[in-house]
Amino acid sequence: MTVIHPLRLRLSNAYLLTGDHRPVLVDTGSPGDGAALAAGCAAAGVDPGDLALILHTHVHSDHGGNTAELARRARCPVSHHEGDRALAAQGHNGPLRGVGLRGRLMAPFFSRTAFPSFTADLPATDGQRLDGFGVAATVLHTPGHTGGSISIVLDAGDAIVGDLLMGGHLGGKIRPGKPGFHYFAEDAATIPRSLDRLLAVTRGRLHVGHGGPLAHADVARWRDAQRARLRRVADPVTP
Repeated sequence: MTVIHPLRLRLSNAYLLTGDHRPVLVDTGSPGDGAALAAGCAAAGVDPGDLALILHTHVHSDHGGNTAELARRARCPVSHHEGDRALAAQGHNGPLRGVGLRGRLMAPFFSRTAFPSFTADLPATDGQRLDGFGVAATVLHTPGHTGGSISIVLDAGDAIVGDLLMGGHLGGKIRPGKPGFHYFAEDAATIPRSLDRLLAVTRGRLHVGHGGPLAHADVARWRDAQRARLRRVADPVTP
């Protein structure tokens, strides 16, 4: 059985998957998080040099900042979705699109943030199984935050969803279990569809890139409330 170990880093969460298989690392944090990643791996009894795979929920500086170094050390394959290939190759975030007032205010400070570029040895494709690495899980393409954003859905019911959602405020430091959309989205209109698809195939906790974890029931109620608000806007009741 695969165990999910959250690695709480400076700006984001990475996740270490262990079990009756070689360890798999999902995301690698921001540049400069190498020591924290090593400490988190050690706490789980893992040497980062023993990684079997580095898999990305998406490619931004706070999720792929140590990938190039770790992959060289472990001599393991790197995987991300084709939709984020340009981001990985250019080695910076590019221009970020803010969601809401807070996101628009924050976007200039995080746009074009640099990280060591890298390439994918293996594509992460929709419907792909990870059994070859000993992990009973399926890759689900959940675009919106970036074009190549994915979620890793474990057969046991939990999922690692990257920045499809976030928990709480201030990067998850306040009320980390409260569902919300991330501050940035390449295509915000796509995110609700990706979320609905994710909710349909999960039942456990949703492990997010910032804050969390989120309870499936809490996210489902939050999503239902959103739909109700949209219906009221679309069909206002005339007194």
